[in-house]
Amino acid sequence: PLSVPTKQNSIFSFKGDMGGSGRTFLTLSLSSNLISHSLFSSSKHVLLPKFSFLPRVLVGFRPLCSVTVTAPRNPTIVEAEQVSNPTKQSILLERLRLRHLKDGAKTAQAERPSSTKSGPHKVVGGAEVEGENKRGDAHKLVSSFSELGLSEEVMGALEEMGISVPTEIQCIGIPAVLEGQSVLLGSHTGSGKTLAYMLPIAQLLRRDEEMSGITIKPRRPRAVVLCPTRELSEQVFRVAKSISHHARFRSTMVSGGGRMRPQEDSLNLPIDMVVGTPGRILQHIEDGNMVYGDIKYLVLDEADTMFDHGFGPDIRKFLSPLKNRASKPNDPGFQTVLVAATMTKEVQKLIDEEFQGIMYLRTSTLHKKVASARHDFIKLTGAENKLEALLQVLEPSLAKGNKVMVFCNTLNSSRAVDHFLSENQIYTVNYHGEVPAEQRVENLKKFKDEDGDSPTLVCTDLAARGLDLDVDHVIMFDFPKNSVDYLHRTGRTARMGAKGKVTSLVAKRDVPLATRIEEAIKKNESLESLSVDSIKRDIARARITQQKGISTRLAKTSAVKRGKGKDTPTKP
Repeated sequence: PLSVPTKQNSIFSFKGDMGGSGRTFLTLSLSSNLISHSLFSSSKHVLLPKFSFLPRVLVGFRPLCSVTVTAPRNPTIVEAEQVSNPTKQSILLERLRLRHLKDGAKTAQAERPSSTKSGPHKVVGGAEVEGENKRGDAHKLVSSFSELGLSEEVMGALEEMGISVPTEIQCIGIPAVLEGQSVLLGSHTGSGKTLAYMLPIAQLLRRDEEMSGITIKPRRPRAVVLCPTRELSEQVFRVAKSISHHARFRSTMVSGGGRMRPQEDSLNLPIDMVVGTPGRILQHIEDGNMVYGDIKYLVLDEADTMFDHGFGPDIRKFLSPLKNRASKPNDPGFQTVLVAATMTKEVQKLIDEEFQGIMYLRTSTLHKKVASARHDFIKLTGAENKLEALLQVLEPSLAKGNKVMVFCNTLNSSRAVDHFLSENQIYTVNYHGEVPAEQRVENLKKFKDEDGDSPTLVCTDLAARGLDLDVDHVIMFDFPKNSVDYLHRTGRTARMGAKGKVTSLVAKRDVPLATRIEEAIKKNESLESLSVDSIKRDIARARITQQKGISTRLAKTSAVKRGKGKDTPTKP
């Protein structure tokens, strides 16, 4: 195989999430549903394509320990047979690596699928509807927005955005919101939940004006959308502005990190909708820049994040005046829409306490992997250099012209990955808690830029929720601690029907959780309740049950022996 000099980095010697610094022999295992074919049937020379940078073949580093591939239907790669000879296996892995580089060169100029303006979306049936915590009949899925009861104005906005076919969550959510029901919309990330509530609310605002003669007023919005982060607020606000070009309503954004005075000025203008973060909106209410009196529609986007990450007190503080107002005679009350990509039992309990009687509308994909995403699990024994392993996974993907997100569990891990990749001439941008809000926005712009030189985003779980990014490949340098974080991370790719890939580097301590997640993905089962702690409890219970079984068998055996001893006649 071709070998080129590489820069050896002796600075990093990591424990825990970083892995070891040694190099060892690894094995490759591809899933059994791939086409069986031997790569050793003939000797072939692989010609390397031309690259803007020299491809790296690591000297002395034998590729990864165990790769388990969960492939989508109609796979296009071949399955390698199990090879016991170390030399042959090393050659096999090197050939696979070179093949990926070759394939990448062929497709580097190909246009990547759009996450929002792609062709008609494939609608999957099987939606679940729950009201008062009771499951009802599945809603009918349709092939056109016109069948959902949307007005011509709203349809014009969809036409301008290039969207013609509703997704599953839009099919079940839009009619319910138009009917005035308070609902929770649960579906996987990238499934179109923002439009599922924004389209009907825009239509309801226009209907109220026409039927009741309502006029818009300064500081008195009729719709409020609460988001956990500034970045999500900006995305939702952009969607609202796009729809308002046709449906004609006025919206503004007030979120943390922005200057107060411009936000105050925007609230003093006649407005229909306010989009923002809970803390900043409460601050404007306390300062008298915004009042509750006319609020009729309330949306909590990423409600699972809100209740799971300490926003509970702010949410309750915001809801209290609305509930007091709604309890008065002749008050029409307000309609609530909650949006979530995951729904744990703990979060559902909090929601049931705050929003009694809310209807749960869940798609069949909630807590399941997205069908168009491929999931690979690379298991490390602990002796490999984890950073070098990341490099082997990342470089072929970049050679294809992909946008890649690299997830880390901690700030220190994120810094180390960023430094290592920079040392290896891979340009990156960062997204984590220590990056100032303004810089995070700038970094996202660089990452999204098709002509930019920063196709790799190194981030923590701060980037796992709410960001609408066109990402081809998600790499988990550190494996998450629970399945909810796994789902949110993987939701950054394969959005709105586009294809995507997820690669996880699995350290020895992460194997139990990763194995359970992998099994659930293969069986298309829900990942809702999987976590490190729950799996430890399951293992402990299994051991206790096993021990009880052993003790019971020993007791029975002992009793039988004692019984036989009593029946044996004594010699005279």
